[in-house]
Amino acid sequence: MTVRPTFRRGASLPTATTLGYADTADLGPTEGNGFLQQWPDDLALLADLGITDIRVTLDWARLQPKPGDLDADWVERFESILEAADAVGLRTWATLWDGSVPRWFDNEGGLDDADAFVTWWPRWVEKSADRFGDLVHGWVPFDLLPADSSQPWRDTWGILRGTQPVVASIEGIDGLAHIGADVGKMDRLGLVLAPEWDPSEALSDALLEQAADRWGTLVRVAADKGDGAPVVVTGFRPGHDDLDECARIVEVLVATLDLAIDDGVNVDIAFVEPAIAGHDSEHGLLDRARAVTSSANVYLA
Repeated sequence: MTVRPTFRRGASLPTATTLGYADTADLGPTEGNGFLQQWPDDLALLADLGITDIRVTLDWARLQPKPGDLDADWVERFESILEAADAVGLRTWATLWDGSVPRWFDNEGGLDDADAFVTWWPRWVEKSADRFGDLVHGWVPFDLLPADSSQPWRDTWGILRGTQPVVASIEGIDGLAHIGADVGKMDRLGLVLAPEWDPSEALSDALLEQAADRWGTLVRVAADKGDGAPVVVTGFRPGHDDLDECARIVEVLVATLDLAIDDGVNVDIAFVEPAIAGHDSEHGLLDRARAVTSSANVYLA
């Protein structure tokens, strides 16, 4: 029997949801969802559900709370998490920034300051690659490439390029032009598929069809511009307050990506966010009590 090709089912474990932002972060401190205390069980549960890949953020603010060397205790914790994920069969894609930075870096100007960006970001990338490179399957360095990031992106890609694939994560048609000629060099081309609706209103079939058309177009354009590089959906959050509506949205995502694959597009992985709900999100593939949601049932069917 011929098995129909499809994409790998991934899930994201962002800092905001899992650990919460540290008191050394520009956005912290905030509450996590208990992942820090029960991550071995959480990882095993995701693997048992059928998740094949996870995105884990190596939290810059915890790992480098001040300029200089990495914090030894947090290095050990993240190494344990990555090793445990591998042990249960989860391929880990490491992210180095997903919305928050260390407070000291923010005081230097942060990602919006070109001098601070090109000075401190490559050093953080190098330290992460040295300590964690052998423990990850690949890299999604930026949750979303910041504006005007050509040089920092080239630095990042140059440092990380090697045995593990590196994914450039962008949003929208404009984002594809944003990294220009570098697109053709990517190991994977990543897309953030953002919803465009009122999170409190019921969704019509027509609105969901429009979303499917928009996402399908973006995936196909990315495949063309990526010159054969596999397409990864690095970020997808249903963006709705109602659990049943979230499941409908995830169902549309699955159908859209499968249709693109039928058309010959090499869709590699999709990461739905968050894997486990937290204080910043009522809904995930698992709720905060670790019960399986309707979105997970649709996604993993």
